[in-house]
Amino acid sequence: MKYLIFFIAAIFFVATSADAQVINVPKKSQNHFGKKYPNAKEVNWANNVTDYQVKFKDENGTQRAYYHMDGTWNFTELYIDRSKVPADVNTSLSKSRFSDWAVGSCALVENNKGQKLYRLEMKKGIEKKFVFYDKNGKEIKTAATT
Repeated sequence: MKYLIFFIAAIFFVATSADAQVINVPKKSQNHFGKKYPNAKEVNWANNVTDYQVKFKDENGTQRAYYHMDGTWNFTELYIDRSKVPADVNTSLSKSRFSDWAVGSCALVENNKGQKLYRLEMKKGIEKKFVFYDKNGKEIKTAATT
């Protein structure tokens, strides 16, 4: 009986401690985020071992910002509907090597280099890739999805 009580207590402790995880977000990240996104709501920070991520909503929609471990901002994704992708990007996509791939999620990505790129998640069978375009439809880069 003692073991059963101990086992139940251990499960309860593990379950409640998992929900109460504290993420120590660098002050540099918090300050930048507060200044860049003053109207953010439903703010949820996460530590992904290699970076900090913050998912939030504002007047533009649902976004996710990424910060390096040292607290510096890397990039932000604004999730958008496919209908908001510029015509030049769609034209370029229709003439590209991905023309027969299905389009998954779409995002407008602003990075720390001052670029604003459209990121399209492309799917064909089990293969997935992110393809980045500038607003004029020029393909900037392709990356594997994670």
